[in-house]
Amino acid sequence: MEKRVSKSKKQLNHKTINFFNSSHSFYYLLFFMILFIGISILLYFHASSLKKQYSTREMEISELKKQLKKEKKEYQVLVDDYHKYQNLDSSIEDIKKDYFKKIKEMEDAIIRGESDKKIAYLTFDDGPYYNTYRIFDILDQYDVKATFFTTNINGEYCYDNKSENCWIRYPEYLKKGHTIANHTYTHAIFRGLYNSTDSFMDAVMKQEDLVKELTGGYVTNILRFPGGSPTAKNLKDPIIERLRERGYGWVDWNAKDGDGGRLDSREQAWDIFTSSIDENIEVILFHDYNGITTEILPDAIDYLKNNGYQMFPLFYESNMIHK
Repeated sequence: MEKRVSKSKKQLNHKTINFFNSSHSFYYLLFFMILFIGISILLYFHASSLKKQYSTREMEISELKKQLKKEKKEYQVLVDDYHKYQNLDSSIEDIKKDYFKKIKEMEDAIIRGESDKKIAYLTFDDGPYYNTYRIFDILDQYDVKATFFTTNINGEYCYDNKSENCWIRYPEYLKKGHTIANHTYTHAIFRGLYNSTDSFMDAVMKQEDLVKELTGGYVTNILRFPGGSPTAKNLKDPIIERLRERGYGWVDWNAKDGDGGRLDSREQAWDIFTSSIDENIEVILFHDYNGITTEILPDAIDYLKNNGYQMFPLFYESNMIHK
């Protein structure tokens, strides 16, 4: 009886052990299945995240490629423009040379009596001034180019408006197609300019340097003696010789409105002006500070046009320039 009980217990224990063993296997299997599923889910989401990041990165790379292509195109345009503008100065010079060559041919024909055309060169002395802007406006309105004989007698700020910088006119002369000419740095007729050839040439060179500095390199080779060439008296010939050595030509005038002296009225200026216009090639003296000149300038231009004159800026090769 005891043996049967003992045997039954052993069998029970063995079944219990098998049960627990099979339970552990199940839980292990369940654990690994959950772990596998969890890892799979994590890998899936990680892969999705990577895919999304990759897709975003692809879009960024695509946008960068587009931007690079656009910038490359823009760069090529800049390169092309650079090469185009690199030769712009020489192209402008060629156009100017051709322009002045044609005017010179016209002058020659007039002087030989082979042409009935007329030429007037409007010239303005002693600037720049604040009032030069008003002269610019009138010349622009009539599409007329002129010659400005500049000096630094008034310094950097405008004599007729001390709050305004007048040096800024220098680039504007050129932008508008006018000619800049030299009227000496000081214009000091009675204060040492004509003391000697050296004192005169020193004032010429200082003004030349100022023009170069304020225009970015423009070289003027036309000069007007302050007061006109007779003012130099016995120094005139030595000065002219030195001017030739520096490549300068010089010019006086053969017409005016009298604004370099005292003008009492518009009518007086008009009478002086109209009575002085009597040659087929005129070099007309004005001053761009003068209010009366500014007032009569539109009528003066109309008068010249109505009398058959074409207006141009002066140039070195002109017959009116003494060399």
